[in-house]
Amino acid sequence: RQRAEARAIIDDAIELAGIELRRRHVSLTTYVAQRLPALHCDPILIEQVVLNLLKNAAEAIDSAQLPTTRRQIELRVVPRHTPEEGGVIEFSVTDRGRGIADEVAGRLFTPFFTTRSEGMGLGLSLCRTVIEQHGGALDFENLGGRSDGGGTVFRFTLPADTAARRAREARDEA
Repeated sequence: RQRAEARAIIDDAIELAGIELRRRHVSLTTYVAQRLPALHCDPILIEQVVLNLLKNAAEAIDSAQLPTTRRQIELRVVPRHTPEEGGVIEFSVTDRGRGIADEVAGRLFTPFFTTRSEGMGLGLSLCRTVIEQHGGALDFENLGGRSDGGGTVFRFTLPADTAARRAREARDEA
């Protein structure tokens, strides 16, 4: 792990996802907040999580056969502070596909569970493991609470690399 900037991770993931997005005629809107605190992470692993979520969103849009005007993904990276997590950076990927069916939702992060004929069922399970190993959390919600076309947002958080966090970790290691 190393000190890394969210903007650089996002830029690299977008570059890698570009071919898939263009192939599926999906546009991407990105918002990365200014002056985000650094992350202490493996930037390649986090980039792979973002890439997997972008590809899944593009596939959801494509399989829903949405018209061009609705073939959009939104990627946002913003700071957040909660009593439970403290200072975190939240990454979210939103699509306007069909959403996650209720019968699938409970098993979505289960290893080897897939809804795709060519899928292995490891992508989301590995993504969640990577995020949790970095001290974060990964989850999703159907937009509008529906699984019939409202779309889905996947969110994950990572602890911000603050001076207070580094001091706490140093004390814990001692």
